[in-house]
Amino acid sequence: MAHLFKLLLSTVALRPYVFIFLAAYLFISSVNFGLRATLLFTVLTYLVALACEWSSVHKGFPFGLYHYVEATRGRELWVAGVPFMDSLSFTFLAFASYTVALLVSCPLYRRGSDLRLLDTAKLRRTPRVWLLAALFMVMIDFAVDPLSARGERWFLGRLFWYDPPGPHFGVPISNYIGWFIVAALSIGIFQRLDARLGRAGKPWGVRPGLPSRAFLGPALYAGIVLFALVMLFRIGADEIGWASVFIFVPFAAFVVHIVTRPESYGDAGAIQRHLADFAYNAAFVVGGDARGSSEPHPAPVRQRPAGHRANLSA
Repeated sequence: MAHLFKLLLSTVALRPYVFIFLAAYLFISSVNFGLRATLLFTVLTYLVALACEWSSVHKGFPFGLYHYVEATRGRELWVAGVPFMDSLSFTFLAFASYTVALLVSCPLYRRGSDLRLLDTAKLRRTPRVWLLAALFMVMIDFAVDPLSARGERWFLGRLFWYDPPGPHFGVPISNYIGWFIVAALSIGIFQRLDARLGRAGKPWGVRPGLPSRAFLGPALYAGIVLFALVMLFRIGADEIGWASVFIFVPFAAFVVHIVTRPESYGDAGAIQRHLADFAYNAAFVVGGDARGSSEPHPAPVRQRPAGHRANLSA
């Protein structure tokens, strides 16, 4: 037991960037979805990723055939022939992608600088959110996997190699299909966990008063992408870096467009539907104009007298 604990500490020291992202994910997920859903999602997603990685190393499915370099055995924790940190990374990658899918799919609410989602239990588990989240996670891998395959050029170290290398900067297309499969399974699990555990009121650990909670998960997503882009340019992989920039700049522009357009903000009905499922947010969401008005209800529409003729030239 002492040896296992020492090996775990050595893993954290060897891969600190992974555990910084992991700590951020655990905090963001807990304050938004609750501690129990977060812990269950972490364990189940890790097991899904580990099973897929084990299958790929031995059978070539779903990521394609690849082999791990065992140079770090004894220096970091390995599970079933797979580095512990590798499968663990899928937890925060899947979660961050899910939060971006929610941001672009749900009505928004803003009161001053406080930005929130007017999500509902139904919206959280829609196929649209599920598929978008899986796609957004694969987009991260367009930058992350070519970077990881060049681990000997930065502090990751040479971790694995594809057998044979693929057409996307050495990464096989099957790898991205595999990531989509893992993302779809993991995020599908999260949607069902969240639906089941959120029925009994406010989940333990949720912090309704934390301002702009809607930005925290997407900020984690952006942080992961920026880390990959910076490392690609630092190791001199400029072609991969620019190819990734050309993916994520239009995507960032799309997200900014969603967040800034008036049509993205919910009306009084959207607020009521949100509070019907998440009543614990009532103290922080004022009914009426989702863009920040203190009006409890929309202003009534003035009825024109019968026979009134509209001035079409106005």
